[in-house]
Amino acid sequence: MNIIDLATKSMQTAIKAVIDSIKTTTDSTKTGVDSLNVKQDTVLQKIQNGDLKRNTAIFDKPGTYTWTCPEGVNTVKLTMFGAGGSGAAIGFENISYAWGGFGGAYVAGKPVKVVPGTVYTIIVGKGGDGVTGTTNGISTVGKAGGATTAFGIVCNGGSGGAVIRGFPETAAQRSSGNNLICSLGTTPSIDRLYFTGSVNLTSKFADTSYGLGGVAIQIVNDSPGNQVYLFGGGAGFGNGGDGNAITQNTIGYGAGSGGVTRKTSANGGDGIVIIEY
Repeated sequence: MNIIDLATKSMQTAIKAVIDSIKTTTDSTKTGVDSLNVKQDTVLQKIQNGDLKRNTAIFDKPGTYTWTCPEGVNTVKLTMFGAGGSGAAIGFENISYAWGGFGGAYVAGKPVKVVPGTVYTIIVGKGGDGVTGTTNGISTVGKAGGATTAFGIVCNGGSGGAVIRGFPETAAQRSSGNNLICSLGTTPSIDRLYFTGSVNLTSKFADTSYGLGGVAIQIVNDSPGNQVYLFGGGAGFGNGGDGNAITQNTIGYGAGSGGVTRKTSANGGDGIVIIEY
């Protein structure tokens, strides 16, 4: 074989090697594309079947529960409220004040890191029990709501309504939690009641983004000069109860019930835990 033939054969061999390499790369690329298509089809199928929709776990009855973090879940969105306090109750007497219950501290749609496979304890607080006011001038302070906890975060329950003439607490003294992501609980509501003095400035603290404070009312007794002020409960995951409300089953989760006269105030709203993942 002469030198030209050797050179030609060597060149053919090199060209074949290049072509084989290109073919191998092409086959590998095709395999990768096919694999990606399968994955995309699988994801699309899951979407069509509803397998990838956001899941929600809700705990809205007082008690202790467990929640197991599913595989693949590293963060959840948490909304949680401590239970609301009950409103105060009074009998008629000269210029009486029955404040509504405070709303519980809360966490609103906050991301919380979790560990797959871990079993977490959930505690839902119970709303403060209603109290009774009599016709002989005896007044009863409302009862505080219980704390709600999840993932090591505690949202304390709201205080019971007071029976004092001034505003019962400052905004800085509202129920809070053990974590910086907790928002302060709401104050009793004086909305829709004309009231002179700086106390009116606190009404804005009665609402949350989930509900409104209850309605307050003024009652004038049949005896001259006898006036009764009945304030609404602070809001929670729903509206606070109205002062002297006839219907007692409309208190939102985590909300306070309204102050009453000559009857029993409604229970404060129970706490709630909503886990989205």
